[in-house]
Amino acid sequence: MTTITLTASNARENLYQLIKKASQGLHAFEIKLRGSEPVVLMSKAEIDSWEETLDIMADSEEVKSLRQARKETKLYSEAEIKKMLGLEK
Repeated sequence: MTTITLTASNARENLYQLIKKASQGLHAFEIKLRGSEPVVLMSKAEIDSWEETLDIMADSEEVKSLRQARKETKLYSEAEIKKMLGLEK
């Protein structure tokens, strides 16, 4: 995802275009207003994803479970998968 910084005036002039681009999840927009903290315009799905990640990372048991699952995961090469599927001898 690309973050683009804009002034509040520029964002106001292009608000509908910014909303459309942000809703597609391809861009986030940092909007600066003089004398205020910047704000970010991004898709709800992206915010939900960040919140879920933070929630998981805050739970030590979930983090432990994820680490264990990664250790137990076996990776297969393309050749191994083709062999298992009978596509290659």
